[in-house]
Amino acid sequence: MNTPQPHDSATMADDDPGVQARRQQRIAALLLSRYNLRYMVRLYAAFEGDLLLPIVLGEVGLYNVSGLGLDDQSLAAIRCSDDGFGKLPLRPCNAFSISSSTGIPRETVRRKVSHLIQLGWIARDMKGGLTITAKAANLCLEPFDQDNLADFLSTADRVRLISGTSQDPSTVR
Repeated sequence: MNTPQPHDSATMADDDPGVQARRQQRIAALLLSRYNLRYMVRLYAAFEGDLLLPIVLGEVGLYNVSGLGLDDQSLAAIRCSDDGFGKLPLRPCNAFSISSSTGIPRETVRRKVSHLIQLGWIARDMKGGLTITAKAANLCLEPFDQDNLADFLSTADRVRLISGTSQDPSTVR
């Protein structure tokens, strides 16, 4: 009786579609982890080492625009000039809702919101509602996003590539 050699079972496993799929998933997870780490480093630099600021700012901004559609006209309006941005029907939020959605303690959210207001990136209305400002939208949507977009698209292309074909993990950069 012939017992398969270790390299024989490895070769058989390489032919198994389930093994190939799991290998591709691991490579995709590695690529996405590398992208996420680079993105966090960019956030760290852009927000002077305070990673809670972009979380709070992002949560406020995304809540504010959640009532807008994501069609081309609405997206163009978000990228408009300061005058046009002020006319957008943004939905205000509050520190409690930010705390609830992010898990960041409410008092920490309040401190971060105060800092973001001082920077001119968040405004508080008469009722205490918080909205992102045109200054913050311009900051977040321009050069930082261009770098991030290029990195994201490159990572997405690589994930698509390995999803369609088998690739040796040692060739992933």
